[in-house]
Amino acid sequence: MQNDITEQKDGNESITTYRAQWVLPISRPPIEDGAIAIQGNKIIAVGTATELCEQYGQTVYDLEAAVIFPAFINVHTHLEHSRSAQTPESFADYQKALQLTQIDMDSAEELQIIASNIEESLGFGTVALADCTRKGASVKPLLESWLYARVFHEVTGFQGYKADYIYREHQDVIQQFQPSKSLTQHLAPSSSWTVSPELFRLISVNERHIAIHMGMSPDEREFTLNGTGALRQILAASEDFDYSWEAPGLTPVDYFFGSHFFAKHNILIHMVDTCLADIETIKTAPAKANICVCPRTAEILSLGKIPFQLFLEKGLNVCIGTESRLVVPDLDVRKEMLACVETYGVRPENVMKFATLNGAYAIGFHREVGSLDEGKTSRCLVVRTQDQSISDPFEMILNLQNPLEWLE
Repeated sequence: MQNDITEQKDGNESITTYRAQWVLPISRPPIEDGAIAIQGNKIIAVGTATELCEQYGQTVYDLEAAVIFPAFINVHTHLEHSRSAQTPESFADYQKALQLTQIDMDSAEELQIIASNIEESLGFGTVALADCTRKGASVKPLLESWLYARVFHEVTGFQGYKADYIYREHQDVIQQFQPSKSLTQHLAPSSSWTVSPELFRLISVNERHIAIHMGMSPDEREFTLNGTGALRQILAASEDFDYSWEAPGLTPVDYFFGSHFFAKHNILIHMVDTCLADIETIKTAPAKANICVCPRTAEILSLGKIPFQLFLEKGLNVCIGTESRLVVPDLDVRKEMLACVETYGVRPENVMKFATLNGAYAIGFHREVGSLDEGKTSRCLVVRTQDQSISDPFEMILNLQNPLEWLE
């Protein structure tokens, strides 16, 4: 293997060129015998090795039997959560586990959990993520990392008369931190059944970006259609049900979009319990809607099959999340990708786009990450293989035996 690095001076920063058997820009077809040129922390060119060698030097850092590709985007996680003593096996179990997390823990312990989850995310090749936080504890650790992040302060509160107070309380937390180019903060309704119409309205009027758990269980549909079922019992038991509320008689999707609770940009998380009519509503809504799937969570909690075919046929922007470590054993996006391929038969090239460029668009960092294009971050990934006979770059990436490496 040739380990020479040729650097060409251009202004005050040198240019380094890396060559590999495959380069996957994602925004265009794979490049065999490709190369990527980097200056500082930005990509300045992507193309064939022949083209880039001629332009940026006659020798390069040759990775040989390897793939260079964009780092992953985890569109849904809860960095505050750690592994529970017993993994939930159903939607009801998951709700019980979430209630236990509401018990205040020591702030130092919570920060340690968040730091560990950030480190794990980086180890699994994540360059950007969307985090749902209960009280904003993940903001400072994320600002101190080099992850791009959209932090959603998860809002709950079903009693309408408390809406103003809850809204202001969360806004106060957000205002403790200065805005950053690499991290943005937003209020987000937890789900269609945990937020009052009054609180929904305050969030949608004031936010440009919303993330919401939706279609996770048929119980949600029962609640918004009829106002009955297990979710009403959960709200009543926690003394958060509003007895003046009347069920809208709509599915969660129709309730969200029909009541204009949406923002300009929306991430609908899970969407397992859905149908063609719901998808038509999403497709024709006067707002951008992204579908974030969490395949391992759907399997572990027995939520049902994700309707990938319908999403793809209707041209929806599908992206990937890992959900909470209360459910999944790790924050490995590649395992979610593999589940899409093995359980649902999604084509590997589509899954790669879910985990990179589609995710970048969903969280609004598509100018910085998600593909190998000029001007984007040089923090991308490499997978190497000793098997010279493998000619499929997607197979190389999805083979969990091949460790991920950061290019720089």
